[in-house]
Parts: sequence; structure tokens; C-alpha cells
Amino acid sequence: MGKARAYHHGDLRSTLVALADEQIASAGVEAISVRALARAAGVAHRAAYQHFPDKDALVAAALAQGYQRLEERLSAVIGKAAPPEEQLITIAKAYADFAYDEPNMFLAMTGPRINQAGGFVELEAALGRNWRLIVGPINEGVDSGVFGVSDKHAAAAIFWGGLQGVITQVVLNRIKLKPEERRGFFDLAAQRLVAALKT
Repeated sequence: MGKARAYHHGDLRSTLVALADEQIASAGVEAISVRALARAAGVAHRAAYQHFPDKDALVAAALAQGYQRLEERLSAVIGKAAPPEEQLITIAKAYADFAYDEPNMFLAMTGPRINQAGGFVELEAALGRNWRLIVGPINEGVDSGVFGVSDKHAAAAIFWGGLQGVITQVVLNRIKLKPEERRGFFDLAAQRLVAALKT
């Protein structure tokens, strides 16, 4: 992890989160160790445990940062005046781009859920904000009659789950794509998922 990172007094928590974020990016979530990150920050592990009682708490904080970056990407590309189907296709492309740029973070975010009990408030809030970005265009499409489904929650879950599944298979190289094929593939996948909502 290199040299110890200097941090300002009272800022150890954000330093540890940034280090965890970097560790996930380089080696995956399995590589996270509170003790190792404390050493990288130049403090005793007891100091780190004052901010994070266990590994899951630190991972949750790092994942919340990942969801924040994803939210910023999705918010930047969603056109509020665009038809709901176009918004969903744009969302799908931005999500795929995020996964390509941050594959280990994407896999950590979509892997086994560490917040089953909902105790990590920051992570739950970040998840909720991303979910609302998906639900918005779907609700709009159902209300306007563009989508033929009536259960808005189920429609959002199917779209989001299908999108995550396809992207995961590509990130894990189980669906092999050349770089020049990526955009067209996700265009088609997004169109198919949106078409399913219209039936």
C-alpha cells in the first residue's frame, strides 16, 4: 500500500475511507484489512477502530463513496425532459461506463450485501438515492402509459437487476467483448430491457 499517508487531526475517518476506496479499486473488497489501512494511514489499529468497529463498517463507508460517484454520473446524463425510455437507456450506458472504469468497486457494490440489517445509514442512503434515479423514469413511463406494466417496483427491480446481471457478466469476462463492441452491446441490452417494460 506504499508509504503511510499523512492526515489532518480529526480527519482519520475520511483518510481510512479513501484508503479503503483505493484498496478496493486495486485489489478488490476481499483485500480490505482495517489494521493494514491503519498502518497505511500511519496510526495504530486501535485508532482506526474508534471510527470503524469492524471491517464491514469500513467497507460500507467505501461503498457509499462508490455509490456517490455512480449517482453523480447518472444524475449528469439523465435528461428530465427526455422520454422515460430514453432516460433508462442513457442510465444503462452510464452504469456500464462506471463498471468499466471501476470494475472492482462495481463488483463490490453489487456483490453480497453487507447491510442486511440496514445499520450502515450512509450506505443505505446512497443506495436509496441511486434507486430513486431508476424508479423515476419507470414511474413516469407507467403513469403515462408508455410502459405496459402496472407494478412499478417490480418493473424497476427487473430492469435494474437485468442491467446489473449483463454488466457483471461482461466485467467478469464471461461475455467477451472487444472494446469497439462495448457501446453497441450495451445499447442493444438497454433497448431490450426497456422493450420488456412495454409489453
